[in-house]
Amino acid sequence: MKKTGIPFLLGLIFLVLFGVQGAPIMRNDRCSCISTRQGKIHPKALKDIKQFAPSPSCGKTEIIATMKNGNEECLNPDSGYVKKVVKMWKEKVSQKKKQKKGGKQKMKTFLKAKRPQRPHQKKTT
Repeated sequence: MKKTGIPFLLGLIFLVLFGVQGAPIMRNDRCSCISTRQGKIHPKALKDIKQFAPSPSCGKTEIIATMKNGNEECLNPDSGYVKKVVKMWKEKVSQKKKQKKGGKQKMKTFLKAKRPQRPHQKKTT
């Protein structure tokens, strides 16, 4: 290989590596949910709910519920019951976030509470 070929090859590899690093990561090349669950899900059985907006790879909204036993279920985003469950879940998550922030604030105010000051003693020599 000629001396000019090596720097060109290294430059090309460098550009490819940095070009790949900035590429957006897609979930999949297709929809994650093939079918949706027909029955109702009890909110206490939920561990997490993820909602995915339509994308170029999948033209429909997808809601995936992770159950406490580890199973993942696709929910029908058009169902009134599912909309209520998702709304309740979002409220529950936001309340937990507020409680965490509130707990930290209480701890900070507790730590900043004034300590009783001792009277200064004069040094006697």
